[in-house]
Amino acid sequence: MKYSVLAAMIVLMTAVGCKKEKDSKPATVASIDFLVNGSPTQGNYDFFSFANGAKVAASDSNSTKWDFAMRFETMIVNSKASGPGNAGVQVLSQPFDAVITAPETGYRFDTTSAQKAIKGSEWYVYIDRSFAPIAGKTFVFRTATNKYAKLEIVSADALDAAGNVLSPQSTQRPTTIKYRIRFAYQADGTRNF
Repeated sequence: MKYSVLAAMIVLMTAVGCKKEKDSKPATVASIDFLVNGSPTQGNYDFFSFANGAKVAASDSNSTKWDFAMRFETMIVNSKASGPGNAGVQVLSQPFDAVITAPETGYRFDTTSAQKAIKGSEWYVYIDRSFAPIAGKTFVFRTATNKYAKLEIVSADALDAAGNVLSPQSTQRPTTIKYRIRFAYQADGTRNF
């Protein structure tokens, strides 16, 4: 009798778990240009919200309205040393489309202003005064409000003050970096993309 009750409970829990997975809605996928301050050490960060799919005003930097921010190639996440949220991040060596479920654990955060969760060497290469995203790298985020998102940096172009793309041979310092990003945001709270 005990085994029958236990077996029935396992079947019921499995059915409930499968139903939740089936009820999960597809993540919203978008591609946009994200313009970021072009100075590696000066100026403000540019803040981004996955829920809104857009930049967030710097005046909201002390809120959970943003998930990550960038200044030149430096990225911070909204938690611990960098903000009041609960964001975390992982950089996976998998193509964007291959990441179909966010990991349950293993998210990193900024422990201090000098110890960022994301190291530049994880996602870009720097050659001859230019840098480029490494193909096949996908950022997976737990957002500031405990949702999940994945991000691919497709390209990065250094721009001058007039918005023109600078050549790798240019000695002019960029004022803006134009990142072409592709991301998927799962609004229903599941880890499924």
